[in-house]
Amino acid sequence: MQEIIAHIEKSVHDLEAFETEAFLELLDVDSHLHWKTHFPVAIVHHKSRVDEATALVLEREGVLDDEGFTRSEYSFEALQELSKEATNAFKQVGALCIAKESDSYRYAPKRPADKWKKVLDNGSFKAVVEAGVYDDESLCEIETKLRDLMRSSKEVPALKPIGFVWVAALPKEELIGELLTHYFGNCFLGVDCGNRYVYIGWNDTLGGIDMRHFVCPPAKEK
Repeated sequence: MQEIIAHIEKSVHDLEAFETEAFLELLDVDSHLHWKTHFPVAIVHHKSRVDEATALVLEREGVLDDEGFTRSEYSFEALQELSKEATNAFKQVGALCIAKESDSYRYAPKRPADKWKKVLDNGSFKAVVEAGVYDDESLCEIETKLRDLMRSSKEVPALKPIGFVWVAALPKEELIGELLTHYFGNCFLGVDCGNRYVYIGWNDTLGGIDMRHFVCPPAKEK
């Protein structure tokens, strides 16, 4: 995990100003690991779970079988194109770090009636990276967004045993130490980047992050 964090920290340092997309694209530069931005971690299981326009795109691209179910295996290039044209049919993470590229990625539902087919680890998944700019949010609003990211990834079994990294860019006067300590213990650092301060928090496994407790309990949110 330290190698991953060191590379993420270097990527932030290489930016004159932090922008989420520029940062995510930079991750795949000068690294022996592979960083797939906006990786689709789930695809809708059946066309009945999406709107008609999205279902038509899936049908046109040959993704559906005779009964309307999506196929189970895709190249990353196919996933990229499909997720752009049929956004509602996919759930994505900011970036997925993998040790070795694969010719294709497999997806499967946990139960026959599930809405989603979820990606299966091919043995090379290393970490999920989520990044964002939080210019005008309160601490409680930032926590809500962070928890939404973690909860969404925890719904994909293949992601729970691998690392999770959160990269948050904030105005320099904004402090989120309480939030970082609560979810990541002492596994976080900060980088001065242009007009913002970028915090990097991580855990060796997504499943190891305690989400039972809040910094801002829901009943106290305003």
